[in-house]
Amino acid sequence: MLNFTLPRGFLPAEDPITQTPNNPAWDATVTLLPKLLVAGKARQAVHQLPAFNDAGFESQAQWERAMVVCSYLGQAYVLGEGELADRLPAVLAQPWVRVAKQVGRPPIMEYATQALNNWRRLDPNGPIETANLVLNCNYLGGQDEDWFVLIHVEIESKASAAVSALPLALAAAKAGDAGALATHFGTVIAALQAMMMTLSRMPERCDPYIYYNRVRPFMFGWKNNPALPNGMIYEGVAEFGGQPQQFLGETGAQSSVIYAIDAMLGVRHEKDSFRAYLDELFDYMPPTHRQFIRALEANSTVREYVAEHVQTHPALRDAYNACVTQIAQFRIKHMEYAAMYIANQAQKNAANSTEIGTGGTPFMRYLGKHRDATRQHLL
Repeated sequence: MLNFTLPRGFLPAEDPITQTPNNPAWDATVTLLPKLLVAGKARQAVHQLPAFNDAGFESQAQWERAMVVCSYLGQAYVLGEGELADRLPAVLAQPWVRVAKQVGRPPIMEYATQALNNWRRLDPNGPIETANLVLNCNYLGGQDEDWFVLIHVEIESKASAAVSALPLALAAAKAGDAGALATHFGTVIAALQAMMMTLSRMPERCDPYIYYNRVRPFMFGWKNNPALPNGMIYEGVAEFGGQPQQFLGETGAQSSVIYAIDAMLGVRHEKDSFRAYLDELFDYMPPTHRQFIRALEANSTVREYVAEHVQTHPALRDAYNACVTQIAQFRIKHMEYAAMYIANQAQKNAANSTEIGTGGTPFMRYLGKHRDATRQHLL
């Protein structure tokens, strides 16, 4: 069995912390961010910050909290006040790069920061579900922004049972235990159905117009961004040598869940520009998530086992195909929302394209390829 323990799936093992050690001024500024953005004072507030103090940081939770604070302030600085900035001041750029190294991801807002490490429970003993969750940090705030992110947090929570079952499915296939493999397929199917139910609730409190005009603009990066064609200069960061850097923006495609299930099922994507993009997204996932997915890819014989035993265990093939079909349905729902929330909106400027996703791709075409590639793996 793979040597990974992920009892809460890809959510952190402990709930995210809500304060940054040693840095009360940074916490106060990120808390005020919605007000500062409305007043047009966010950039001014960043310039007035004291030097970030990470001396004595010991836990992963502390570094992740620092990544949340730096990322929210950084995205707000670049994207939140009129004309986009193409330079980050050293007071923010230097600690952001330093903190990003500690968490193993690029110095930009990505999914693990915005969703996985940016929530708290109202009832600490209650479930990780939207009715019991709030965000720790916001851009402009409001129901639509919170709901958009918290739906993703709940999806990750619903996915935890499937994530735990993936190494067990690999072990069952290697041991030739068809009964156990069928049980693990059932766990994955149930989790995918629960994830779909949560995803289907997105329109309840996240309006497409509000999302497109007030939430999405803060999620872009500085790679494949028409409004920042040259990327971003991180002032004072010696290793970048004063040269502009290009990093993709935050996107749900940086979640590890579907990739991990794909890896267990043996769902592969042909080597083209789309596959290259998927490979690039791995750099934006936490290192343990990347290692988990790569280990599944390297060790899974699930698809081969099911294909070899179609005659003797036809129900196993049905369960395998049900997993693949559920993933395809999840991706179809994602495409529906991409059309509703982005493609069908009225573009007003180059900084919020209806054709290029926050992750820097022609998203409708890429989502279609992802859906089709999944369906091709039915046995």
